[in-house]
Amino acid sequence: MTINEIAEQNYLWVEKMGWHNKTPLEALALVASEVGEAINECRHETPSEHFSEELADIVLRVLDLAHWQGIDMEKALLLKMAKNEQRGNRGRLK
Repeated sequence: MTINEIAEQNYLWVEKMGWHNKTPLEALALVASEVGEAINECRHETPSEHFSEELADIVLRVLDLAHWQGIDMEKALLLKMAKNEQRGNRGRLK
């Protein structure tokens, strides 16, 4: 399954649940909330067994927002990776 197919499938499920009653800003706030939950799973020396689930929640929230806004995330990710490659380390130590 491609990233865009995952985005569409998740979008349809969120729509079925009736949860698309928010603004893009509110959707981003929910992404931030999921980041906070992931942070909580990293409070100790190593992340908890729930860390991967929280990362998945972040990705699914982002994919839902992207699909809703008509963004092709596969294309966006590849373009951003290519842009990052051109930027090099920009003075950052490796």
